[in-house]
Amino acid sequence: MSERSKERTAAIQAQLQPLGPDERPLGIKLAVALALFLAAANIVALIAGHRGNLVGGLIFTALMLGAAKGLWERRYWIVLAFEALLGLSIVLSALSLAFASNAVAVVVAGGVVVVCAPIFWLLVRVMARLQVPPQ
Repeated sequence: MSERSKERTAAIQAQLQPLGPDERPLGIKLAVALALFLAAANIVALIAGHRGNLVGGLIFTALMLGAAKGLWERRYWIVLAFEALLGLSIVLSALSLAFASNAVAVVVAGGVVVVCAPIFWLLVRVMARLQVPPQ
């Protein structure tokens, strides 16, 4: 890392304020909403009889509900794991656009990128603020 890069990083870190005790930035709220939406959509799909593994569907729903709870409680490792899930979703959806065979596939893949990318970006700063020690 160059000296200039170290100075810039230090300046940015000096500006960061730790999250307040009950502060939940927009990134956290949107991530919780997305996790709850995915859990609810999965339950609806299971009830509607969508083909798939019932146990796997219930496990995914439980994971999303647990993620929503951990995000709301601002647990760093949960935020990091959800950030990784968002990043993976963005990359895979963007790559699938190259192989989309119809308009529905393009809309779905594009929709995933459009929904996940802003939440991913907002969570980056939240994670930085979660690492700032309380003053």
